[in-house]
Amino acid sequence: WKYAVVDKIVGSAPNAGRLKGTLRAQCDRLWFEACIAVITRGDVYNPSGKFYVPRIWFIPGYTDKKLGSLPEGEAFRIKSDKRQKYEVVVPGSKVLVRSIEGYVQYLPSDTVVHLESDLTRQPDGNTESAVSCTTFPVTHYVNYRAVNVLPSKYWCSFSIGDGQSSPHFMRYSGLTGAAINAMLINNYLGSSIRLENILSRKRVFQMSHETNWSNDEVVKRGTGYNYGVDGFLRPGAAYDNVIEYLYYKMLEMDVARYEENYEDDTLSAIFMLSWQRKFGSMFVPRGMETNDSHTRGLEAILLPKILKTVSNEMMDREELKEDENEAFMTLFQQYASDGPEAVLGEKAMFEGDGTLFSTTKDEWDHDMRRLFEKSQASAETQDIVMEYMDRAYRITELLNRCFKLARDEHIDGKRFSSEAENEPKSTDSFFSDFPVEAQSFASGLELSSIFGAISLSATQGSVTGGSVVVSVAIAITFAILNIPTSFGTMTNVSRYVNRQEEFRADFSRTKLLGMERTLFKVLSSSKRKEIDDASNPLLKQVRVAYEDFVTGATYYDTSSDEIQESYGNTNFKDLKSVEAFMEEITSNFIPKRYQKEAYLKDKLVTLFAACIELAEVLENDERTGDEETYIEDEATYKAFRRMPKFTERLENSLQTGPIVYGFIRKNKKLSQWAIFAPLRLYFFLMGNFLLKGFSLRCGGLFNPISTEIKVMRGVVTALNRSLGQTLKKEAYDLKELFHATMESSIGMSLFFVGMWVFIFSFFIIANGIASAVQNTSTTCAGALGISGRNSFQQYQCFVVEGGAIVSALAGLIALSFFVRQFRHQRKVVAAINYLPSPPPSVRKIGSLAYFQSLISIWQCIATCTSLASIVIGFVLRFDFADFENNVTFGLAIGAVGAFGISIFLQLIANLGMLYNVEPSAGIDVCSAFWGTLTKKHRLFSLGRSEKSVMSPALEDRESWEYVAREFLTETRFDTVLGADRFNAVMQAIQSGDTSSWRGTTLVMK
Repeated sequence: WKYAVVDKIVGSAPNAGRLKGTLRAQCDRLWFEACIAVITRGDVYNPSGKFYVPRIWFIPGYTDKKLGSLPEGEAFRIKSDKRQKYEVVVPGSKVLVRSIEGYVQYLPSDTVVHLESDLTRQPDGNTESAVSCTTFPVTHYVNYRAVNVLPSKYWCSFSIGDGQSSPHFMRYSGLTGAAINAMLINNYLGSSIRLENILSRKRVFQMSHETNWSNDEVVKRGTGYNYGVDGFLRPGAAYDNVIEYLYYKMLEMDVARYEENYEDDTLSAIFMLSWQRKFGSMFVPRGMETNDSHTRGLEAILLPKILKTVSNEMMDREELKEDENEAFMTLFQQYASDGPEAVLGEKAMFEGDGTLFSTTKDEWDHDMRRLFEKSQASAETQDIVMEYMDRAYRITELLNRCFKLARDEHIDGKRFSSEAENEPKSTDSFFSDFPVEAQSFASGLELSSIFGAISLSATQGSVTGGSVVVSVAIAITFAILNIPTSFGTMTNVSRYVNRQEEFRADFSRTKLLGMERTLFKVLSSSKRKEIDDASNPLLKQVRVAYEDFVTGATYYDTSSDEIQESYGNTNFKDLKSVEAFMEEITSNFIPKRYQKEAYLKDKLVTLFAACIELAEVLENDERTGDEETYIEDEATYKAFRRMPKFTERLENSLQTGPIVYGFIRKNKKLSQWAIFAPLRLYFFLMGNFLLKGFSLRCGGLFNPISTEIKVMRGVVTALNRSLGQTLKKEAYDLKELFHATMESSIGMSLFFVGMWVFIFSFFIIANGIASAVQNTSTTCAGALGISGRNSFQQYQCFVVEGGAIVSALAGLIALSFFVRQFRHQRKVVAAINYLPSPPPSVRKIGSLAYFQSLISIWQCIATCTSLASIVIGFVLRFDFADFENNVTFGLAIGAVGAFGISIFLQLIANLGMLYNVEPSAGIDVCSAFWGTLTKKHRLFSLGRSEKSVMSPALEDRESWEYVAREFLTETRFDTVLGADRFNAVMQAIQSGDTSSWRGTTLVMK
């Protein structure tokens, strides 16, 4: 875009070349300026680090500034004499500055100066370097050959260093590749010192082989394996250039005599496995590995190009230029350009295995014999021609290997190389009721409640023997301890809520349309015809994929006119028309029209996959006709019709603003503010509770979004049971969405409580300090006569009673959390007790779960004791009952004791019992629950399409991910095991390695 914009601006003006170069350089500066601004202002790294990122100036300033306003280290030039560059050393009324030679002097602070850019200088230190700020193409360079064979018997040429291979980023082995290449050339020349090596081609082989290895290492380290998801760059080239490149590599094999010097597979010696993967990613995009139409189209395009390359090389051979070979050369050129039918009258047919070029060698052998016979070529001519054809055979063999490698890795799900794609999902993907991340919040709230109880009980004068100093000291100490405790709860809860909201936003982007498509596909044919085209999700998916491709083509500066014309001519309600469009995608657009645009091929595959779903439904409609509706049809139709409104409600409830300081989300709607969180949670709970009553009869008019999700989940779950588990994934997705919505609302309520605990901690500190200064009690006794109190006493009542309320709220929420935790821990105990003979590690987990449930009881006791202290303190202050004043303090200390006991027991559980659980616990859990897991896997695997472009292994991996999440939601191992051990169990299930769980023999049986 930079070149296009500059060319449009400058046109054919005088000195256009120099002017264009200047404008492009300024574009580079603006680009870097924008990048630095994004990093600085966008909270990309350390949230608070943006205040310490130094300001970088990419252009000199022309605005008058006073020298005294510049910070230390800033570069400038004096306006009246701009020949010399200075920088500020010490700011002040007289500014100490330093010149480029290092001389320092004082200048008046009112000196008018212009800022200077911070870019690199030339050796004189004054003039800006011509390459201080530049951009360059995002490409890699690899030379055709390690040794360029020239038409001479005495000399050849080869590229040195970066001229041989150069990655885009000089990381890893980039510079090493240049150094290795220079070393190999030294070895090549040095070996000629010995007379016996001067004419030896072994040194040519060594140089070729080592250089190819180095090239492979350089580019592989810079780009990965180039499969599209994890590869920053992907090989893309016009097929003419690719075939020419491959031909000259085969020529290099002959010159270096690989067959003589390399006993093993010669093709693998010059084209290593990673290079075969690269060519596979270029020729066969992910999803086309088993598509016969694409394979035939690729063959139809590549075969003439290979023969044309061979023909051009043969025309330079002196022996073949003789008159006696003219007849053969004419026939061969016609054969290369028009095909065997035009020359031989027929195309030889041989049985292949369906892979790329599987029958090509047999066909060419047959056709070459016919051409030799027809042209009466001599034996010498035949030998020369077959020398060239042998290179063509090797090209097809190499491409066949690349294709098979791509196909096999597609089936095995290995067309990804980055760990980000291959690793099983972590606990962050586990969304449930009270998941592992939320379990730490209860302890923080419990501690806040206990600290609040102690601080409030210390306000009772008799507790400290009437000593104001002791009372104030206790109140302030525990209020200070409550500040980091409550703030930590706030930050942790905010991050937890943000994760729930990110899941909800991702669900809206990626799963809503899929759910709509699934509901549409399970409808009967007659019901589907009642739905207009604008509401048809399959047509919508095709349209979205098509528009995404057109946008991508514009981005990559490629014309999309042909596919737009084809798309416009397609009737997407007619099966044959859709199949014709799909055929054109696989046989023309992917292998031919967009052969060079690797990323656009992926978008075409996405469009093809969308057409597959549409074609399957159209085919089913043709086969069944206007079949009668079934009993679930009406319910499915209502659920489908409910989807647009459901989507709108969900999208309006999302929180998608930016996150600042690592945990605060901006741009929330007023109803999503923390101040309204308790009301919002109450509204959600009431809507869920009245689901089958008032809210349902009102047709969803007053339903909160959580209730809408629950209603939709109930409908889809019922349909899933009735339709034979065909909607199991969609039903579970809605279950996770419901939990994420509720957990987000609960989390914001926790933030609300933590925020007020944080605020009242400061109020309590202020109250204590003021009470100490006035030597008065910090309590609020006799509050019924509040009208007769002065302003300070009213402030005391506000602090004490407000602190009591927020501490009680923290305690009540913590108690509800511990009860939920106890209930889930008992699920673990029950699940393990149900097993007939669990492995030893699973039995240890059962014992640990039982012990953890006892800890939860102690935590409940501690929380209840602190709540009792707060409530009794309230009763005492309002004279509702007659208690000893030190009862509140005693209960608060008892809460501390119970909390200490729970912490001690937790240490025993974590450092003793959990530590002694075997590392194989993940696999042992899978082994113990093997039957349950495999049954769930069968259910989640239902409904797979045989025509899907997705890798079977990846589809299976997705099913195991659902199995892991559903199983762990039912058993709740996360409430017993730490995050690391729970993650090991979750990843073991996601691996789907049933052989390691129960043994290969039993699995086969």
